Amino acid sequence: MPLLQMTGVDKRFGQVAALTGVDFSLEAGEVHALVGENGAGKSTLMKILAGVQSPDAGSMTLAGQTVRFHGVDEAQAHGVVMVYQELALVPSLSVAENLFLGKLPRVVGYRDLYARARGPLAQVELDLDPAGEVARLGIGERQLLEIARALAREGRILVLDEPTAALSSSESERLFAIIEKVKASGVGMVYISHRLEEVFRIADRVTVLRDGRLVGTRVVADTTADEIVQLMVGKSVRRYQRSPRETGEALGTFEAAGPGLEPLSIALEAGEIVGLAGVIGSGRERILPTLFGLEGTASWAGDPVRSPRDAIREGILLVPSDRKAQGLVMELTVQENVSLTTLSRLQRLGFMDARREREQTRTWIDRLSLRPPEPHKPVRELSGGNQQKVVVAKSLATEPTVLLLDEPTRGVDVGARAELYDVIDGLSRRGLGLLLSSSDTEELIGLSDRILVFRGGRVTTELRPPFDYEEVVAHVTGARQLA
Repeated sequence: MPLLQMTGVDKRFGQVAALTGVDFSLEAGEVHALVGENGAGKSTLMKILAGVQSPDAGSMTLAGQTVRFHGVDEAQAHGVVMVYQELALVPSLSVAENLFLGKLPRVVGYRDLYARARGPLAQVELDLDPAGEVARLGIGERQLLEIARALAREGRILVLDEPTAALSSSESERLFAIIEKVKASGVGMVYISHRLEEVFRIADRVTVLRDGRLVGTRVVADTTADEIVQLMVGKSVRRYQRSPRETGEALGTFEAAGPGLEPLSIALEAGEIVGLAGVIGSGRERILPTLFGLEGTASWAGDPVRSPRDAIREGILLVPSDRKAQGLVMELTVQENVSLTTLSRLQRLGFMDARREREQTRTWIDRLSLRPPEPHKPVRELSGGNQQKVVVAKSLATEPTVLLLDEPTRGVDVGARAELYDVIDGLSRRGLGLLLSSSDTEELIGLSDRILVFRGGRVTTELRPPFDYEEVVAHVTGARQLA
């Protein structure tokens, strides 16, 4: 008898069928991967399991008992816990308060609370002050904190939605070890990911959804990555690799220092893509916000960058890693979000030029293959990956000289990544300078002309092509320094 059985699940949002007749099962002590392009229905199916949404049709059994959850609390009471791709932490509260949010007593004894927090933090090997404010944590640290909170609830079913999207190689390895321990305890886990190498690393079975329908379920040991990709997108998708570039003219030099960063200098050429690599806490996650004037001190080509306004004036744009908090106005439409950074260019005699605005939006919808291709759709109704495409479009529409890309493909599916990589490569061919901060080593290798490795708040290594995957990882994790 499976731990979980979902049968014939349907879900519609207005005229759009998000799920049609989907079956899904999970065994105790199993890792079952759920994959598919953005908008395929993965998150919707798991939100039904987690009690966030109700199905329009279908049934669900848990350990043989028929269940239908009418809220998150009810699902958690039955042992179903979900870690969402969009983090649900309260930045103004402490690490410990976030860990036990919703389970706190009316009168909190903080000494006891901080002591209790050390156990869940140790499970994910996260060395944080339980009394520290979450607002001061990097996005990778917040992701691990979310996972620690889920583990603290001791559920029977754990759903992980893109858990490594903001994690570097070493943090991902830490998570995989944790998953193996949890699996051995008999917990069933659903693992949603766009990274097929992770699926083949940790999953027992993999289910593929496409356009809200079940395409197939495979035993991981009996299938291949190429087969899964073809099931996901209906065609083969090539692994991305930029062609070599010639040396370009100097654009300028960034000088920067700030929290978690020693003073550093990064020269940038026209058409160059410089990759930034490093584990959480290495300083890598701090550099782009500093260069954009959000923290610390920075300058570009000798001119101070004290604020984002200064950066934009210098032709510098940032694609932030946290699209919901920093990149989008969720209640506005796709067109309105894309237009926000180009309002002055789209105006004529003080009025918006509606035709130019429509043309600009349509250009980026087509170039980034936004789905659905509806300029007047509120971005909050888009899948996570398509929201990320709108953030990228919003930045590229300004035609910057320098583009700062912070985890640009976080939550973007395997088919759309290649399209986005082509856009990034095309920008470099037009003479832009790009800094790419990413926890995805293959992404850095495929796009970068050189890679700067951060450790301890400074650049410890500069790598140039041809890149070797294991060599890059060795430098990032510090294994090379220990050799």
